[in-house]
Amino acid sequence: MNASVPGGPGVAPCLEMKRVPFVLGAWLAVCGAACGGDDGPAMPDAGPTDLVGKLEALDGVSVQETPTSTAGYTFYVLRFTQPVDHEDPDGPSFEQRVSLLHKDEAAPMVALTSGYWDYYVDNTYELTRLLRANQISIEHRFFGESRPEPADWTKLTIRQMADDEHRIITELRKVYPGAFLTTGGSKGGMTAVYHRRFYPGDVDGTVPYVAPISFGAPDPRYPAFLDSIGTASCRNALRAAATEMLQNRRAAMLSRAQSQASSGGHAYTRIQIGAAVEGSIASLEWAFWQYFGAPFCGQVPAPTATDDGLWDFLDRVAPVTDSDDDQIAAFEAYYYQAYAQLGYPDAGAAYLDPYLMYSDADYETALPTPVPAYDAAAAMRDIDTWVKTEGTRLLFVYGEWDPWTGGPFELGAATDSLLVVQPQGSHGARMSRLAAADRDAAFAKLAAWSGVTPMLPPQPRTAEAPREPREPRVPPVMVRALRARR
Repeated sequence: MNASVPGGPGVAPCLEMKRVPFVLGAWLAVCGAACGGDDGPAMPDAGPTDLVGKLEALDGVSVQETPTSTAGYTFYVLRFTQPVDHEDPDGPSFEQRVSLLHKDEAAPMVALTSGYWDYYVDNTYELTRLLRANQISIEHRFFGESRPEPADWTKLTIRQMADDEHRIITELRKVYPGAFLTTGGSKGGMTAVYHRRFYPGDVDGTVPYVAPISFGAPDPRYPAFLDSIGTASCRNALRAAATEMLQNRRAAMLSRAQSQASSGGHAYTRIQIGAAVEGSIASLEWAFWQYFGAPFCGQVPAPTATDDGLWDFLDRVAPVTDSDDDQIAAFEAYYYQAYAQLGYPDAGAAYLDPYLMYSDADYETALPTPVPAYDAAAAMRDIDTWVKTEGTRLLFVYGEWDPWTGGPFELGAATDSLLVVQPQGSHGARMSRLAAADRDAAFAKLAAWSGVTPMLPPQPRTAEAPREPREPRVPPVMVRALRARR
C-alpha cells in the first residue's frame, strides 16, 4: 500500500532522508539544513523503524525472535496480555501466544486461528503460501500456553475469543499496512467465522477450511451423510473390520492396548482402558474418512485378518492412545466448548450398538466440570443467521468425503462469497486440489481481497516443500462423554 507523502514537494526530500540508515547525528545535520535548521518546528518522534521495535511498541505485547527453518521468513513468538473477561478489562489477565512468520511488512497478513493450541508454530498454511504472505498463528484461549490460572470456564466463549483476535489484529495493523485475511482448518475455521460475526470489518476476507457448524448436542445430521461417503465396498469393509474387532477380537485389541500403555507410559485413569478401546473402534469409520479417505480403501483389513493386522489398522487410523489421560487433558477446553456452545456430531456407527459393553456414563469422567447446559439457539443459530444474512467476503473450502461436511455452513444471501468442495476430499481438503473451475473462482476472490495473485507451489511436491502439521486428533471418547451429560 503506497501512502501519499504529506506536506507537498517541499517536505518530501526530508522525509525520504528519514528512510536512510544514517547515524542519528548525521541525519539531524542533513535534515536540519534541508528543512530550515534549528529555527523550524520540532519533528515528531516517528517511533522505532525496526520490526522488533515496532512490535515491542504495541500495547501489552512481548516479542521473542526464534530460529526457524522456514525459508524466506523470520520467526517471532509474541505474547499479548489479554483480559480473561473483555467486559472487565481491569480484571485478571493472561498471556496469549501468537506465532509470527514475517516476510515483508508490505505483504498481506494471514491470521490463522488453530482453534486449539498453537500447533502450526512456524509452519506456513496453504493460504500463506498462495499469497506469499506474512502469517500469524493465534493460540485459542484456554489451550496450550494461553490458559488463565485458575481457569474460569465461563469465560471460554466464542465472543471472548473473537475479542482476543480483534485486539491482536488491531494492534498488528499498526505494523502491517497490507490486506489481512483470516483462516483456519476445522475448529480453526469455525473460530475465524465467529470472529467475523462480531467484528465483520476487521479483515479483508475469511477463508475457513473444512469448518462445520453443528446445531445439536449431538447433531443428528451427520450419520446419514456418513452413510453416503465413499464407495459401498469401502464402507462395508470398514464396518466389517470394526464389527469383527468388537464382536470377536475385543480381548485381543485390549491386550495390545495394555501392552502399548505399559511400554509407552500411557495412563488411563480418567476413563478405563477398555472403554478407550471400545471408543476407538466405534470411531474407526469416521476417523478413516476424516484423516485417510478413498486412496487408502485398499488397506482396510478383512475380518479374517490376524489380530496384529486388525490392531495395526486401528492403531494407525483411530489410536487408543488418543484417549489417554494426557490427550483428554489437552482437549478439556474443547469438551467444554462443544457442550456449551459449539455442539458436536452424532458420529453414527449404530451397527456397532449390539456389541457395546460400556455405557455413556463410563466416559463422563473425561469432561471438565462443571459443564453448562447447551443452547444452540444462543450461539450457532446466531452465527448461521449472520452468515446467511450479513456475511461477506467468505470463502468456504470443504472435502466431499469428509464426515464433517455433513454439517456445512450455508451461504444464503452472503455477498462476495463462495463455497467450494474438493472432489473426494477428506478433512485435509485444500484449494490447490480443487477442480480447475472452482480453483480459478476461489483464486479470483483471493486476488480481489488481498491485491495479490495466488500462485500454486511447484508440482510435483518435492521433499523440501513445506508440509502442514496434522490437526490435533480429538479423543474418540468425546461424543460418548458428552452424551452422558445430556
